[in-house]
Amino acid sequence: MNNVWRNLTQKISKPILFGVWGAGGCFVASIVGEIFLNYALPSSITPVVQPIPQVDIMFVLDVTTSMNEEINGVKRGIQQFSQELSTRKLDAQVGLIAFGDRLNGEKTQILKFPDNSFTSDTVVFREKVGQIQELAGGDTPESSLDALSLAANQTFRGEATKVILLITDAPPKIPDLTTRSLSEVNQTLENQGIDQLHLVIQPSEQSIYRQLQKNAQGEIFYLSETASGRQGFEKILPKLGETIAQNTLQSLQSNETYATEDREQLLIVTSIWTGILAIGIALALIMGQNVYLRRRLLGRAEGMKGTLGSVMAGILAGAVGQLIFAPVSAIPLLIISGRIIGWILLGGLLGGGVSFFVPNLKTIRGVQGGSVGGGVGAGGFLAMSGLMGEIGGRLLGGVILGFFIGLMIALLEQLTRNASLLIHWNQTETTTLSLGDTPIILGTSHQAHIPLSKIQGYYPQTAKIFQQGEDIMMEYNADYAQAKGMKKIIHILNNGETRKFGEIRIEIKTGDVIHSPSNV
Repeated sequence: MNNVWRNLTQKISKPILFGVWGAGGCFVASIVGEIFLNYALPSSITPVVQPIPQVDIMFVLDVTTSMNEEINGVKRGIQQFSQELSTRKLDAQVGLIAFGDRLNGEKTQILKFPDNSFTSDTVVFREKVGQIQELAGGDTPESSLDALSLAANQTFRGEATKVILLITDAPPKIPDLTTRSLSEVNQTLENQGIDQLHLVIQPSEQSIYRQLQKNAQGEIFYLSETASGRQGFEKILPKLGETIAQNTLQSLQSNETYATEDREQLLIVTSIWTGILAIGIALALIMGQNVYLRRRLLGRAEGMKGTLGSVMAGILAGAVGQLIFAPVSAIPLLIISGRIIGWILLGGLLGGGVSFFVPNLKTIRGVQGGSVGGGVGAGGFLAMSGLMGEIGGRLLGGVILGFFIGLMIALLEQLTRNASLLIHWNQTETTTLSLGDTPIILGTSHQAHIPLSKIQGYYPQTAKIFQQGEDIMMEYNADYAQAKGMKKIIHILNNGETRKFGEIRIEIKTGDVIHSPSNV
């Protein structure tokens, strides 16, 4: 079996070798993770199948002469406004009430559609808006209070988020023809279950109209910012998305939708799931490194360090990733970016943890490699989950994640090394290690990076090679040096110098390292 691994090691490059090991480790861990998810997600947090969220929006528009631009703005902007809602997977209907000064004899106009006072047909809506009659308005205050009360009493759908958008450049008449006060409007809004009231008004009227948002929360926009039509209406959408987001929550490792009350349990499950993946990839890459160096597959100390370190990194990555992903998971346009960010973070922390087991691989390089792997892994998950389903998507996503973390860690190690130690096992087999501050140990102990034969008289730690400034240093064990009659135990090695230990020959390469095909 060892010979098979040796042959494979020599036939493929180190980055590909690490990628294969990472993919294999993540695949095995993903299978274990699926078993865990099957038991960790009980019936109380099974996916909630929900229809597309409904939103009914009633425009309450001042149509006096001074509001001519705003009337045209509604006509120009309604189609884009509806498209913005549609892209967020909202089942939106719109309606409009046009008002002026009722105390001056001006009648309030309600746009009527085949079903009721709402429609999802933006073309028909635009045509109806074009038929609105402008009103003189009389003195400055207008009948906005009566119009708001009328809007609140329209036939909203029972399951819809009920939204009113008031657009006026005038203060309200107090009292109005039928509505006597601001508190009366607030009571009507509450009684009719209006969820949001957004105001597009003049800055000078903010203190008055803000009192109407006591029971129906919303944003305040200024007419100077919304005269172009679409710009102001679009600003309402984040508030709508926030409201919808309170009802559902998605998990980093899943495309399913879960109930909000399961947030804490979902966070714990996701963290443990990523911890399982982290263990799989970390142990696999440690074993890959050992196979590359002809060491035993996995030592007890390595296994303990790898398991503890990786599970901590995995749990942290999963928790932080889920906390980042959850707030945007209810907004479809942000789901993809949120998921990718979460997996990039996961890959980066895993790569940083694995770097401690690869001699002289800087942690930042491990983080960079892991982040790239996480991003590509997220791409694989998103691309394939729709074709292969949730479980298949997670399994493939794990394989891609592991492969690219291993690939990029080894690739960045090669691309950034300044000095290398070539290990010639025989005339045809060579592997390469990066030199740096961390000593490369030669000896018979399990901690040695380059295993030597105890039968041939080598010590547990026969020698170590490291870089000190610009110099490559080789320091022999004092007892071994004395036994061999060496006068000096520290040697400075130059580019191209070699040393022989039994069948093994090591060679120093500095500067622009020229790799043989087996070392690429």
